[in-house]
Order: sequence, then structure tokens, then C-alpha cells
Amino acid sequence: MFACVCGELLAAADVEPDSGRTWAVDDAGGLVVLDHPGAALARLRAAVEDLRDAPAFRGPDIVRQDAVRALREALEALREAAAHGIRP
Repeated sequence: MFACVCGELLAAADVEPDSGRTWAVDDAGGLVVLDHPGAALARLRAAVEDLRDAPAFRGPDIVRQDAVRALREALEALREAAAHGIRP
């Protein structure tokens, strides 16, 4: 059984994360739902491509800003998964 932030106890069979998500148990025995590292890597690759191709778009500065935001989010998702021992 795992503690949920909602205050309930969940069994492993009760956990059905969304596609692109995975779960782990933290040091306190609580359930943590994370972005799957494979999904984060795919978002990272797409962001790098957008950053590389930004000059070809109308409004390249906006494309660059969005790509940098996506890069940061994907890297944070990878870092968080790695902190819980989940690797791509």
C-alpha cells in the first residue's frame, strides 16, 4: 500500500498513470507520479529541433522562447526521474 497526497492508501493495482507517465515510491513510502524519461527525451529532441529550425519560422524569437521552455521542462523531468532511480 502507498500513501497518496489525497490522504488515502493505494495498492499498486489502483495506480494507472496517464500515458507518458510512470510512478515511483519516495523515501517516505509515498507514491510519486513522474513523466516517463522516454517521453521526456522525445520532448527534449523536439525542442532541440525547434531551436535549430527557429530561423525558418515566422517569429523565430517566440519559437526560441518556447523551445527553451520545453528544454528546461524536459530536463527537469529527466532529473526528477533520475532522482527516483528511473532512467530512460
